[in-house]
Order: sequence, then C-alpha cells, then structure tokens
Amino acid sequence: MTAHSNPLKVVDVSQLTQETADKILDGFTTQGFLFVDGHDFTQQEVDHYFELSEQFFQLPKEEKLKFAINHEDCGYTTFNQENLDPETQEKGDPKEAFNFGHFNFVTGDCDKTMLPDMFADGTENYAFIQKMTKKMFSLGTQILKLLAMGLKIDEEAGGSNWFSDRHRASGTSMTSMRMLHYPATSKMDAEMRVRAGAHTDYGSITLLFQKQGQEGLEIFDTSDKWTPVPFVKSTNEKYLEEGRAAPIVINIADQLSAWTNNVLKSTLHRVTLPTEGQDRYSIVFFFDAEDSVRMVPIPSPIVAAAATEEIDLNKDESEYMTAREYSEKRFRETYVSGH
Repeated sequence: MTAHSNPLKVVDVSQLTQETADKILDGFTTQGFLFVDGHDFTQQEVDHYFELSEQFFQLPKEEKLKFAINHEDCGYTTFNQENLDPETQEKGDPKEAFNFGHFNFVTGDCDKTMLPDMFADGTENYAFIQKMTKKMFSLGTQILKLLAMGLKIDEEAGGSNWFSDRHRASGTSMTSMRMLHYPATSKMDAEMRVRAGAHTDYGSITLLFQKQGQEGLEIFDTSDKWTPVPFVKSTNEKYLEEGRAAPIVINIADQLSAWTNNVLKSTLHRVTLPTEGQDRYSIVFFFDAEDSVRMVPIPSPIVAAAATEEIDLNKDESEYMTAREYSEKRFRETYVSGH
C-alpha cells in the first residue's frame, strides 16, 4: 500500500487551555478534520474493540439480521443497505455495520434489546463497551469545551460549557457507536472501490478509530481534491511509553456546522479501498446534541460575524429545529432497501 503524507493537523488535547482551543478551532474552521493526541485510550483497549468488531461480523448473516437496524438507528445494516451518496452509488455502499445507541453516559449503558448474545448485559464484552462508551463521551466533551473556548462564547451564557451543557451525560440523543466492516476489493469489483460514498456526518462531532494498514478514509480538501488520510502514530514519547493508542481522527458534522453559521466545517469524506487490499474495520462514535435541544444562535462573536443575515434575537426558541428533527431528516435520506 502506498504511504501518504498526513494532510491533517495533530493537536494534543490533554490540557484545557486557550492555546489548545485556538489550535482546535483553526483546524476545524479550515479542514473540518483533526488528529487528536493526548487522549486516554490505550492501544490495548482499541485493539480489543477491533477484535470484538471482527468477531461480530464473522457471525452468520442470519444471526446478524436478527438485529436489523431500527428507526432509532440501532442495529445491523447489511451490504448495500446504506447509501451515503445516492447520486453516484446506484446500488448502495458495499459495507456492513452495527450500531449501538440510546446511551446513558453516566453508566455507559445502551439499548440492550438490540445486542446479540456476545454483547449481552452481564458479559465481559458488555462491561468493556460500557467503559469505552464513557471514554468516548469524555473525549467528545473535552473537544466541545475547547470549541466553546475557541469560539469565545459569552461567559454569562455558559462559556466553555455551552456545548457540553447541550450534550449531557444523562440526556437523550441520537448519539451512536458504530462498528464498520468493508470487505477487500478484487480485480472483479475494482470499479466499486468506493466503499462509503461521499458524505458529511449528521451530528455534532465524530470520533474515528482506524487500524494501521487498513487506511481508506479520504477527505475532499480545500483545494477541491480527494486526499487520503493515513494512520499516524503519536510523536510524544511519553504517550508511547504509557501504551496510549494512536491519535484519533475527529471531524465536525453538519449539526455543529449549521449551528455555527458554517464557521466550523463539515467536510465531505468517503472511504475507498485499493484493488487487492485487505478488509478494513473501523469504529466510529457519532456524538449528537440532546434530542430536545433547539439550534438557537450561539452567543459567540465569531459565529455572529459569519452570519449571512442579521440574527433575529427576538425569534422564539420554538421556531428553531431540534437536534433530533435534524438527525432524523438526514437518516431518512440515507437508507435504502438492503439485501
């Protein structure tokens, strides 16, 4: 596989400082994507999550289809059931996925009715998922706090907690954890090397874990071309000695982009695989605002300056779309009948 240079900034988010916030904001207002280092995921934890993912996708198709995805975005999607780019992907995306949802981030619990026996409550696997879910929420919250600081949100309105107050641990949202499997391509289907069509994500931010040697993510960059995003290792010797996982890809999604008058960029991206490449597995955490949160104007001078028209501060809050309404609209546009 050809090695590619890294087009994304790498930001250490271990410290909640204005300097870090400014770096985060710079990356998300230009590229919309970042590599984040200084998190607290160990490589052992990430490797184990990928092992569980592979074990699930190796189950018989009949077993996986018992947990077919529901209207709450929980469950299994089979090959070609999801179509992220209907204009170019006539048959849907050649991948399969399994979503966890309905999280309580205080406990790490999710919708247990949509889990196969290997992830059932009371098992070691379920306890592991609970732990990883809480860690995902913690890192996502750290990023949201840094974004609020970077956007200089009015302290009287909530300051650094403005976004995190709308993504509470006990709140109800369409946040989901997703395991993905992209089978290897071959010469016979080389023309179908796009495994997830060009799309943007729907919620606030997305965390992506990918394995070394299984790259495939591409972003549509500022020069209007598709650019591969490689796997990168941390350059921090301390983190390496501690056994921390590699930097994690994080990107801005549509909800947060719209909420900030497009100050934060929700960038087009896709997944491709090379001919004769190996299978790709990835783990994604889609972090959404709470269902009932209204997408009201953000009290940020940077966001206000980017508005294309004057913001009506007297507009009733009920007139703004909720986070759930927005996500459900995008969800309906994405799925087609699978087989």
